[in-house]
Amino acid sequence: MGGYSLDNNYKESRYEFSPLTQSYVPSQAKTSGKAITSLILGIISLITLPLGGIIVLGIVGFFSGIVAIVLSSLSFKEIKRVQVRGRGMAIAGLVCGIVATSVNVLAFVISFVNGFMNAINNV
Repeated sequence: MGGYSLDNNYKESRYEFSPLTQSYVPSQAKTSGKAITSLILGIISLITLPLGGIIVLGIVGFFSGIVAIVLSSLSFKEIKRVQVRGRGMAIAGLVCGIVATSVNVLAFVISFVNGFMNAINNV
């Protein structure tokens, strides 16, 4: 057996470990990739917001904001289910995505109404 022999001399077993030589270091929790991606896309949608006059960047900002919203909601579910980190990043990605998408929609509506009113006045 492992600890003592018949002559009461202590022999160390290969299955035991000394608490002085080996220590337990808890592993860090993994961060959700969806939360990181939603934060990055939310920031991209905010950066392209002032450049929305350029149609391509306005479209990129709009769709990256929508994808940021979707990914952050998926990451909330993943964080709850799998116990990973990244809740703060998911919240930041959600907020950035909502703000950028709503401002893009508002700018589109204002420019559409403005163009419509100019077309009516020119008739």
